[in-house]
Amino acid sequence: MPRFTIFKKILMSTLLLSLVPLLVSSIILLFNLQSTSTKLTAEIAESDDTQSSEVLQMRARVLADSVSDFLHQCENDLLFLSRSRLDSAALLNFYQTRRSELWLRSGTPEAPQESHELVPLYRSIALIDRTGQEKLVIANGRIVSPSELRNVSDPARTTYKSEEYFRRIRGLKRGEIYVSHVTGFHILKKEQLAGAGDPESAYDGKSYQGVVRFGAPLFNAGGGFAGAVVLSLDHRHLMEFTQHIDPGKSFSTVFPSYRSGNYAFMFDDEGWIVTHPKFWDIRGVDENGRLVPPYSEHSSKADIDAGRIPYNLDYAGFVDPSYPLVASEVRNQRFGYVDITNAGGAKKIMAYAPIPYDSGDYKKFGVFGGVTIGFQADQFHQAARRGSRLIFTQLGEHRTTSALIILATALLAALSAWLLSRNISVPLRELTQGASKLAAGDSSVRVAVSSADEIGVLAGTFNYMADELELRKESILATLDELRKSRLEIMDERNFQKSILESISSAIVTLSPEGTLTSINGTGLLYLGEEARLGRCYREVFEGWGDLDAKIERVLASHAGYGRQALRVERGEGMTHFEIGFFPIGEEAAKGLTVILRNETEKAKLQEEMMRLDRLASLGKLSAGIAHEVRNPLTGISLLLDDLHDQAVSGSGDQLLIKKALSEIERVERLITALLNYSSPARAAFRECDLNRVVSDTVLLMRRQCERQQVRLTLAVGELPPLLIDPDQIKQAVMNMIRNALEALPNGGSIEVATARGETARVCISDDGAGIAPEDLPLIFEPFFTRKGAGTGLGLSITQRIVEEHRGTVRVESVQGEGTRFTIELPLTPS
Repeated sequence: MPRFTIFKKILMSTLLLSLVPLLVSSIILLFNLQSTSTKLTAEIAESDDTQSSEVLQMRARVLADSVSDFLHQCENDLLFLSRSRLDSAALLNFYQTRRSELWLRSGTPEAPQESHELVPLYRSIALIDRTGQEKLVIANGRIVSPSELRNVSDPARTTYKSEEYFRRIRGLKRGEIYVSHVTGFHILKKEQLAGAGDPESAYDGKSYQGVVRFGAPLFNAGGGFAGAVVLSLDHRHLMEFTQHIDPGKSFSTVFPSYRSGNYAFMFDDEGWIVTHPKFWDIRGVDENGRLVPPYSEHSSKADIDAGRIPYNLDYAGFVDPSYPLVASEVRNQRFGYVDITNAGGAKKIMAYAPIPYDSGDYKKFGVFGGVTIGFQADQFHQAARRGSRLIFTQLGEHRTTSALIILATALLAALSAWLLSRNISVPLRELTQGASKLAAGDSSVRVAVSSADEIGVLAGTFNYMADELELRKESILATLDELRKSRLEIMDERNFQKSILESISSAIVTLSPEGTLTSINGTGLLYLGEEARLGRCYREVFEGWGDLDAKIERVLASHAGYGRQALRVERGEGMTHFEIGFFPIGEEAAKGLTVILRNETEKAKLQEEMMRLDRLASLGKLSAGIAHEVRNPLTGISLLLDDLHDQAVSGSGDQLLIKKALSEIERVERLITALLNYSSPARAAFRECDLNRVVSDTVLLMRRQCERQQVRLTLAVGELPPLLIDPDQIKQAVMNMIRNALEALPNGGSIEVATARGETARVCISDDGAGIAPEDLPLIFEPFFTRKGAGTGLGLSITQRIVEEHRGTVRVESVQGEGTRFTIELPLTPS
């Protein structure tokens, strides 16, 4: 327990008696005044914030509902048009009758002018045929001449160089519509400002010219895709919802003030701003049709100066963390308000609300996006600031008086403490200097203090400690030198052993006589994973390794069974082959057991593959020989039976028997042809092809056969790049798969064919038949294996050979009673 010396007692008593009561009373008083001021200011500000924020929230929700109604109106226009007679007169009448008012400004900042004009809702209306060729377009109040019509199936030929609305519409079903995101050429800062200082003063600048595409497919009488009708909503009508909102005293304005922070803007479900007083904040594409990247903390100075920085709330967290939060809340269809600072530095309260809409591209979140209304925060708190200024003035005067009193008292107390401690501090300083020298390594230092109080006792103890340290220092140095030599020898030995163990490709695990893990090398950790922790029982370490734990238990218990043996374990994607070894540590395993595991899977697979290739090569040679030897006499027999059939009496029993014999000969002929095709396959002619088109053609060929058997055949294609394949061989492989599935559905059912892209191009053929027995799965790709009464058993073998020639793989998954799925995987790039 520390002792309170005389110096400490005098110093502490003086300071406590003089300063503490005064400090405590002053602090309590100041705290109470500060607390009262803070609470009063906060209550006034909170009341103003709550009332104003609720008003902003309500206005934002009403505005969001108005935008939602407007979008549904456009959707209804599209559906009406898709079900109407589509000739030039009807479309022109529709275009001219769909108008809405725009509040526009003109003139100059010194002589501003305003006007209200009725402007068509849609920038254009287009009727497109099934190939993507525009047949009729109305734009700018007139019918576009045939020489100006484009084929919009090529995105590069669309208005904004990269639009894919025709492809998207072509994939829709009857009753479905396509709604795009806002698309338009991005406006640079200098293009809008045109020399003005801010957007509010930019009367002669360039305006954002964008659209939202609404499209619906058209179908012919047979239900086939016949084309599309597309309405291009003029972006200015969306801008009209937010451009004239002023949350301040004016309530509305022809163009809002960005610097004040009192304005509204709209953003879509991807976080992109789509209406804003700063047109360069609106999402857009460059002259090549590429989407301009969003403004972020990584944007270059050149892009910022040029205004090549459209705003995406998800990337604007570096401006204010509330921007990504608002985007997330809107996508979750929640409304509210936040305190925020915009890119111009204006601090404001911003209310937000989601725009309910779930058509086209907006199904994912069920919202078109959100609207926000911002109001400058300083205007909320004027009443609170007036009250708090009065309180802070009085509080400041009290602080000044209290500080002067405390300062005078502290000076008197400090002077008294210094006079009392001076006679004590000098000998203590000498003792401290001696301790510092001792700590620096000078063990010969000693201190001389003549007083008999606590300091004298401390000096005597210090000198005794210095004597002891001198003796023990010499002893410790000698011991440390010996330990250092021993440690280096041990580390060299351990590193040598560890490097040997880590360089071995086999897993080496040691167990104690009780069966707990005592060491493991890197390969062992790779095989056994997190379960291999030191101190764990071998049953936990080797859990899931078949009967390996039982083998270890027998070896540990019997001290016998040492040596190497094979082990097969089901791990991951298939059966893994290991060679395991048990070796004792010490006499009769007195110090434990060493377990060695070596992965022999690749060796086993190579052996199996060599056996399979040898077997297939022999089978091919044998099949070719048999086929050639049988075909010649079979042809003679067939000709003789044809003559006998012609000579037999019409309708006699002999003629029927001969006809049946000819039918059986034809079946043998087909079998021989299949054998020859299998033994001497045609070499693949690779060329760049559309795999989706090859699969679609194959499905079309098999559809009639499936309908006759009451089997529903469906196709779902994904986006795939052109592949280097032999289309005829791939078509044969897919057709073999569909035929196998069809034969598994004698009483009807369904077959699904789908293409998709991952690390490879995939073709999946699934049926809901009886499935394949587990014991047959390893044999289905073997030549001549079949469970059907008819058939050659070569279909899947030929399919596997075709896919392997394309450097691909075939996988099968089957559950009895539920169905079977075959998956063909082809490389995206030629190897």
